[in-house]
Amino acid sequence: MRMTAELFCLQSWRIGRVVDYLGTHLDEDVTLARLAEVACLSASQLERLYRGKVGETPLGTLRRLRLDRALQQLRGCDVSVRDVALAAGYGSAAAFNHAFLRRFGAPPGRAALAEPVRQLPDLHLAHLPDRPVFELSYTGPLRERGHEVGVLVGNLAVAGAKRWRLWETLDRDHPWPVSGLQHIAVRHFVPAAGLPQQVAKVGHVRHAGGLHAVWHVLGRPAPGALLAVCERIRTQLGCVLREDAPLLQREVNVHGYTPPQERRVAVYLPVTPAKRRS
Repeated sequence: MRMTAELFCLQSWRIGRVVDYLGTHLDEDVTLARLAEVACLSASQLERLYRGKVGETPLGTLRRLRLDRALQQLRGCDVSVRDVALAAGYGSAAAFNHAFLRRFGAPPGRAALAEPVRQLPDLHLAHLPDRPVFELSYTGPLRERGHEVGVLVGNLAVAGAKRWRLWETLDRDHPWPVSGLQHIAVRHFVPAAGLPQQVAKVGHVRHAGGLHAVWHVLGRPAPGALLAVCERIRTQLGCVLREDAPLLQREVNVHGYTPPQERRVAVYLPVTPAKRRS
């Protein structure tokens, strides 16, 4: 079947729904049949499409996310291996130990004592240049915006683009909404450098650059995180947030289908040096 922008968009929407569902239903009895309902596909169609897009099966993603959470629980809480195993969906500690060893290369007790190796870059300043971008705007409920993202990346793919990083402007009133019903107004865009000159059904505009504080985030920022970061920008970087420029967010993960807790983004906050008191 020839890949079209519409087909790419539909497939991306279906897989995105499944990935989001997996990441937010770790404590539930998730079945392949239920995931197929989420994707509006048969179970066999979902497995084939999901493996082709993500590189593992849907239930493989579920097991991996549960084991990753189990590792964090063992590191951060005074809990027994048996309780963590049950929460991860394993009926016995032996089965959990075997799966854990395959995933992390060490048994639960030893892996829990090891120091986490993943660290995010420090808050820092960066200057974004003026640049042309391919852009689509979206206004509506959060849960429906995936279609617009699919239109953008689908038309990029059909135009011949091989690799890109998705950016978006954040809604200042609700930069990281929790409810899928939350109304948002955002723009999704991709810098045009190195991409085809023409992309169908997508705007080609120029974005102004400027000085930004760059804040790396893993997962969804906690409530009040933006206020705390603004204070750090003032005290550590000697800058203040500008009100006349958009907040930007760039995907850092190379993979396009990433569960919420594994998504890493770089937030670009427009700033200006703070005025010194005389």
